[in-house]
Amino acid sequence: MRRGSAIRVGLVGANPGYGWGSSVHRRVIELLPDFVLEGVCTTREQTARAAAEAFGAPLWFTDSSELARHPDVDLIAICVKAPFHYEIAHTALTAGKHVYCEWPLAFSIEQAEELAALAVERGLKAMIGLHMRGSPAMRQAQRLIADGYLGDLFSINLHARLFGPIMRAMAIRSGGTTLRSIYGGHLLDAVDHYFGGIQEFETRGAIHLPPLDETGAPIDRDAFDHLQFHGRLSNGALFNIDLSGVTMTGMGTTWRIDGREGALILATRDPSLPAIESVVLQGARQGSAFEAIPISAEFECPGVPSEPDRYPAYPGSFASREALSAIANLYTELGEAIRDDAQLSPDFGRAVEIQRLLAIA
Repeated sequence: MRRGSAIRVGLVGANPGYGWGSSVHRRVIELLPDFVLEGVCTTREQTARAAAEAFGAPLWFTDSSELARHPDVDLIAICVKAPFHYEIAHTALTAGKHVYCEWPLAFSIEQAEELAALAVERGLKAMIGLHMRGSPAMRQAQRLIADGYLGDLFSINLHARLFGPIMRAMAIRSGGTTLRSIYGGHLLDAVDHYFGGIQEFETRGAIHLPPLDETGAPIDRDAFDHLQFHGRLSNGALFNIDLSGVTMTGMGTTWRIDGREGALILATRDPSLPAIESVVLQGARQGSAFEAIPISAEFECPGVPSEPDRYPAYPGSFASREALSAIANLYTELGEAIRDDAQLSPDFGRAVEIQRLLAIA
């Protein structure tokens, strides 16, 4: 099953020059001793060969199904555009391979249900990449809440201004990669998982951007670029998510979690890193001023170094250290589940639940 003692990974979406697969997943696989990059796949032979050489992978492919069927690969990591997730995941599971798939899992609830059932039927571990689940800062906040730092929880408010909807790829619903389907899924999952479970909620949406894409070419926008989710959690707390990609001003995310005894704030640490994972934690109790709260070592992935604080990802943009740490935490838990045949979360079953939430919204 393994080269040495490591789980052998086949990375689909391994462009050697840019991309989430090569900038984040590939680095995480290199940093974690329980994993090794065995194969890479891109759609062109030139880039596949270049990626294999640059990343030290023994195998390269231009067809993801060939990678999935190769006997020297144990785990398929899917880091390509959303429209291709279902087909690649289905082929991998059918071939008997464990899977890590970036969010969202599939275009439809029916496709997601099929993949979740297939993973269970084949006895395979299938992780969905809901990044906030691995966030050290979010895990620290959850621990503080459980330990009574806030007293009775009564509200969660998230203000998020994130890049993307100006792009043609996020402007049309049929592409599957909208503000709602991508960031909406990540953030609804985080609220539901960390703060008590969503009992009821409503959504409002609007399109504010002009009918032009990032190049100035005309486009028929039909995907919301501004969304508000608001509702109630099972513990009685109210929540609100104000999510927009309309402006480039003040980008980033700010969470405020309030309880009877105090409050927590998780805010983007650097305006040049407006990603959902890159947050720092502050807290205040009983009228005191907010102070920085350090993250316990138990929530950090020890394989991810403290420096650098960012890594090249796309032209002009970076992946934060916090993103690597969050995904490394998920990989670590996936490795433990594979090794011990243990329960895994978030899995494809969880992906189905979040896609259902988005369908209701």
